[in-house]
Amino acid sequence: MSQDNASEGTKIPVNATVESPETPEATASDEQSTGNPVVEGELMTDEEIAAQDAEAQETAESEDTEAADAEETTTEENDAVSEETAQDDGPAAEEQPKEPDWKDAYIRLRADFDNYRKRTSKEFDDVRRRERERVIGAWLDVYDNAERALASMAEKSGPWFDGFSSLIQQMNKCLASFNIKPVEDVGEKFDPKRHEAIATMQDPSKENNTIAFVERKGFMYENGDIARVARVIVVKNPS
Repeated sequence: MSQDNASEGTKIPVNATVESPETPEATASDEQSTGNPVVEGELMTDEEIAAQDAEAQETAESEDTEAADAEETTTEENDAVSEETAQDDGPAAEEQPKEPDWKDAYIRLRADFDNYRKRTSKEFDDVRRRERERVIGAWLDVYDNAERALASMAEKSGPWFDGFSSLIQQMNKCLASFNIKPVEDVGEKFDPKRHEAIATMQDPSKENNTIAFVERKGFMYENGDIARVARVIVVKNPS
């Protein structure tokens, strides 16, 4: 029986792979040729491989979910910050001054300038009028003295009388150049706007409040304004 087995030999299937025994020398040569160490381990079944793949897929899905949640949280935080910034900028934007109405400002400025021009013009007119009255008042005092000197002369002829007469005529022409003329008030009714009563007297031949005597002559402008009031004595008879 042993002989038959030896003669016939050991029968090996055709598709079977005959594994040669590995020796340390062969393993070392394989490592040198491939450059990678040969890792010995146990073979995994299909169920274990499927379970490992499912676990890896679950881990990847969990990481994707966490990344999506983190991105959503970041977006919400950014939106909140943007909303807060917009709320902070809201009142500031409302408080920004509007552009001025230049047309209205121009109209107001023009009106103010016109009022200023009219006011200053009136002030200048008042100053000129007061100064003119002051100069004319001083000139009329000289005129009064010349008339008194002429009236006090005993002789109504001669060089002195003629000289003072010519002087008064020249002074009247000078006053006329300023549109000022003397007023004859004797016999006129007393007017407090034109006359200054310095005394009263009785005169039955005249009515009450009639001017009997002029102590200082009054002067008037051609337009009716008073250049100087007259000092007069008024008639006042007993009733």
